[in-house]
Amino acid sequence: MEDSSFCYFVHGYYAGLGTDTIARTDYIQPYSSGLHKNNFYGVQFHPEKSAVTGEQILKNFIQI
Repeated sequence: MEDSSFCYFVHGYYAGLGTDTIARTDYIQPYSSGLHKNNFYGVQFHPEKSAVTGEQILKNFIQI
């Protein structure tokens, strides 16, 4: 995905950076916006509300 892509965040909490971080966001402080461990994936944003970028992310999840 391009560096200029944007996703819709609405939460007031965050997951810290760690060994399972696969996507990072820097807003006020760095945090995990995507995580992966074993066969589990999770994101800290709403791909369904993130327009074209979110649609591509959902397509990517389907292909895993």
